[in-house]
Amino acid sequence: MARKKIEPIISLGSDSQLTVQKSLPLFALWRSDLSLSEFKILDTYLSRIDSHKPERRSVRFERGELEAKLGVKKINLTDLKNRLRHLMGSVVEIPDSSLRRGFRLVTLFEDATAEQDDSGLWQINLTCTQQAMRYFFNIEALGYLRYKLRCITSLTSRYTYIMFIYLEANRYRRSWDVPIDELRTILNCDGEETYKTYKRFNDLILKKSWRELTEKTECQFKYEPVKRGRSVVAVRFTVFPLRQVVEVAEEQNIPERGLQDDLSFYNDALGNEMTPEQMSVIMGLVREIDIPEGDGIDRARYRFLQRQWSIVQMQDTVKPIRNKFAYLKKMLESAVG
Repeated sequence: MARKKIEPIISLGSDSQLTVQKSLPLFALWRSDLSLSEFKILDTYLSRIDSHKPERRSVRFERGELEAKLGVKKINLTDLKNRLRHLMGSVVEIPDSSLRRGFRLVTLFEDATAEQDDSGLWQINLTCTQQAMRYFFNIEALGYLRYKLRCITSLTSRYTYIMFIYLEANRYRRSWDVPIDELRTILNCDGEETYKTYKRFNDLILKKSWRELTEKTECQFKYEPVKRGRSVVAVRFTVFPLRQVVEVAEEQNIPERGLQDDLSFYNDALGNEMTPEQMSVIMGLVREIDIPEGDGIDRARYRFLQRQWSIVQMQDTVKPIRNKFAYLKKMLESAVG
C-alpha cells in the first residue's frame, strides 16, 4: 500500500502572533549541539503545527520565510544543506521518567525538501519523525511552556537563546541562585578557558545576554553575583512579571465552562488531580498572587495554574514527586512571597 501523503501546514497566523508550544522534555535540548539557526528552525516548526493534529506533521516554509527567520537575505545551497542535514541528523537526548536510570535518544526530523526560485529564495517542507511526535503533539501530559516566536527569531547569540529558555523554564521561581559552574554548563561554555573567571564570563556572556533579552523580548530580569569571600560562587536571577499577557485565550484551549463552581473550574487546569479540600488551599494561594489579568482574572488564574502544573509534571519526570499537592503548594507559597 502506498504511503499516505502528508499535506504540509502552510500557515497558522501572522508571525507576530505565532506561539511556540514546547513540551518540557524538549527544554533538555540545551545540552545538544544544535546551533542557534537550527533552534530557530525547530521553534518555527513548533509554532506552526497544531499540537492536537498529529496527522499534519509536515510544515512548509514559504519562499523567503526561512531567510527572514534567520536574519539573512539569501542562503546559499551549501549552507542550507548543512543546516538541514545537521538538524535532521542530530541525535538528541531527551529525559524519560519511564526508564530506570536510563535515557532516550531520538532524531527530530525525517524528511526535508527544498526548492529555490529565480530570485534565490527557498521554499522548504519539513516533517518530524514519528519517534519525535510524542514530544510535539498532544503534550498536555508531559507539561509544556509557551512563548512568542518573535521573542527568539531576532536573537543573535546561542548563549542568549539558551539563557531565554532557562529563564522561561524557571520563571515560576521568580528569584533563585544557580551555582556558577552549573550556569557555565547550561550555557555550554564550561570547557572554554576564557570563561573560567567570573569577570570574563560576565562581560562576554551574561551582560550581552541580559542586554539582548531586555531589548528584544518580554523576558525582563536582573542578575547579581553571589560571593563567598572574594570568590563568586553563584548567580542570583530575578525575573520580573510579564508586562502584559500576550497569549490568546483560544490558543490556550481553555474549556468554556461556567464559574459557579470555582474549584472545579480551576482544578481542570490541574487535570482534576486535586481533592476539593486540596483545591481550596491552592485557590486561596493563587488569589494572593499578583497575576496580570489579560482577558480576565479567571482565565489568567487558569493559565497560571496550568503553567505551574506543567512545571510540577516536568520535575516529576526528572525525579518522581510523591506528593504533588505539597510540591505545588510550596511553589505557590514562594510566588506569594
